[in-house]
Amino acid sequence: MRFSVIIPLLLLACCATLNTAPAQEIDLKKLLKNGGTRVELEDGTPLLTYRDTESFIPASTLKVATTFCALEEMGREYRFTTKFFKGLGNVLYIKGAGDPSLVSEELQKIAAKIAPSFPVIQSIVIDPSFFDPDIAIDGSAASLNPYDSKNAAFVGNFSSAHLIRRKNGKVETAEAQTPITPLAAQAGLRLAKGGSERINLGTSWRNGSIYGGELLAAFLRRAGSTGAMTVSIGSIPFDAKLLYSHQSSQNLEEISQGLLKYSTNFTANQVFLVLGAHKYGAPASLEKSQKAMRACLEEKVGWRSFHVEEGSGLSRLNKVTPIQMTQLLKRFEPYRELLNVEDDFTAKTGSLRGVNTLTGYFDLTPQKQVRFSILINSDVEHLYKFKVARQIREYLKNHNR
Repeated sequence: MRFSVIIPLLLLACCATLNTAPAQEIDLKKLLKNGGTRVELEDGTPLLTYRDTESFIPASTLKVATTFCALEEMGREYRFTTKFFKGLGNVLYIKGAGDPSLVSEELQKIAAKIAPSFPVIQSIVIDPSFFDPDIAIDGSAASLNPYDSKNAAFVGNFSSAHLIRRKNGKVETAEAQTPITPLAAQAGLRLAKGGSERINLGTSWRNGSIYGGELLAAFLRRAGSTGAMTVSIGSIPFDAKLLYSHQSSQNLEEISQGLLKYSTNFTANQVFLVLGAHKYGAPASLEKSQKAMRACLEEKVGWRSFHVEEGSGLSRLNKVTPIQMTQLLKRFEPYRELLNVEDDFTAKTGSLRGVNTLTGYFDLTPQKQVRFSILINSDVEHLYKFKVARQIREYLKNHNR
C-alpha cells in the first residue's frame, strides 16, 4: 500500500523558489511496520496519511477519548461525592461513588471531619452498590502490578500501597503520609526481604474497598476516634443518618490532567464507569459505560465503525483508526493543555506488548499547528513512537518551507 502526501497547491506555488532541493523521502511502510498514521492541518487538510482508515489497537491514547467524553458529559467542575452515615451500634457506613482521588491526604481530611462527631466507632461498613459487583476489565490480570487494581465504588490510594519489607521480614509503609494497615502488612509479605515497591492491594474489588476502609480507620484513630473499627462490606440501613458528604478536592479537569500525565489505568476506568452511571443511572457497569462512550464519540466526534471495550486502553479489543484519533483531537482542542509536552509534542503516549502509539499536536511552523496520530501494532522498543514522530515532523518541515 502506498502512502499519500497532500500539500496544498498554494503552498507548493509559494515555496517552489525557496526549496529547490528535493527533501529526503520517507518510507512509511518500513517506518511504521504494522501501523498507520495521519497528520493534518487545523482545518482538517491531510498532509501525510498511511493506512489512516484502518483499525488498530490504540493502547493508552484511548485515554484522550475517555477524558474528552467525561469532560463533555459531566463538566470540568464535576466533583465525586462520597457519603458517610452513622448507624445504630456506632457503625460508620460509607457510600462510595467511584471517586478515584481518595488518596491518603484526602482520607485524612475526611477523618478530621468525621472524628469530632463520632468519637467511638465499633465498625466500618462499606456499601459497594454504586458499581456492579465483579466488574472485569479486559486486559487486566490478577498481578501485584498497581495497574491491575480492580475498580470499585470506594477504594483508597488507587487500591495500591508503596511498601518496604525490611531484612528482618517486617513490612512497613514507604510513604510518610500513609499508615500501614493489616491488609497492606499481609500483602507486603510477598515482597522479597530488603525490597520496596508499590503493589496492588485490590486483586479483588472487595480487597480494594477493605483497604480503603482500613486506611480511613487509621486516620480516624489519629483524629481522636476510638473503637474496634472492624471493616466489612454491607448495605446502608434505612435508619442510618447522613453524617458527612465529601466532595473530591480536585474537580474532574484536575483529575483528568493527572490521569493523562501518569496514564493511570485505574483512574481512567473509574472515570469511564462513573460516566456510564452519570448518563444512564447507577449502578455503574461496563455495558452502560461502553454505551455512553459510543454515544459521545458518534454524536460529538463523528466516529463510526470503532470499538471501545474499556476506558484505559488496556484491552486489545479497543479498535480505532488514525483518522478517528485526529478527528478526536480537533474536538479535544479546548482541553489540550491537559496533555503532556515532550520533545515539543503535546501528546498522549500508549504502550502494550506489540503496541506503540502516540497521538497529539505539534507545530510545523510557529504559525502552523498540526494534529497527528501514530498507531503501531508491532513489537518495537518503548520510545520508537517518538522516533517515528520526529522523522515525520522533520519530513514535513522539509516539504513545507
